[in-house]
Amino acid sequence: MVNESAQGAAGVMCPGCGGSSVRTVEQARAEQKAGEKAGGKAGEKADWRSGGKPERGSLADRLAVSPGATDSFDSFMHFLEGMVFTGLGVGLAYTGVQQDKPLYTIGGVLLAVLLFVGTIVVIRGEARERVVVPRGELRAERLWRAGYYCSGCESVFCPDGSQWQGTLTPEQFKKLMWTEAGYADRLAHDDKAKEATVPAEALSRTGGPHRHV
Repeated sequence: MVNESAQGAAGVMCPGCGGSSVRTVEQARAEQKAGEKAGGKAGEKADWRSGGKPERGSLADRLAVSPGATDSFDSFMHFLEGMVFTGLGVGLAYTGVQQDKPLYTIGGVLLAVLLFVGTIVVIRGEARERVVVPRGELRAERLWRAGYYCSGCESVFCPDGSQWQGTLTPEQFKKLMWTEAGYADRLAHDDKAKEATVPAEALSRTGGPHRHV
């Protein structure tokens, strides 16, 4: 009986190496995630729209369709944590006033202000994620659904060329998806996709190189 992965890539050959070890990007990422769970690694939620984060550098990370978004409950917990630490700073400042220790007072005030501002910045960033990520999902999914991954040469391609031309590395594909969806600025500093350059020939279907540089 032909398995689901084979059915999904039936008759599709890699234009880069000519190999047949091809499956959809969605299948390739799902299989890699399943392997992580079976191997005892920290898994992630089943839905690719979830906030679960795969291990950096793994195939699941290299083919991630979106950065994910922190849910409201987690943001609330982050706010509470920030306020607790801010309170510690206030307490230190109060101790300085009570014991006539200026260094405690100044240090406590500075600590409280920095923690409060930092907490607000984090919460606002998470709120922005919850707006930006869903807004770009349709554009990212259009490329995601069209992509096929070749395990032979580790390249990603669109069989009919309707979404992009030629083969891409997983990092180039991720850069293309995230830029099209409007959240390329969410690529982590240690993510190789951040520095990836999408070939000009791959851009003819997606709006031109000015959107991806």
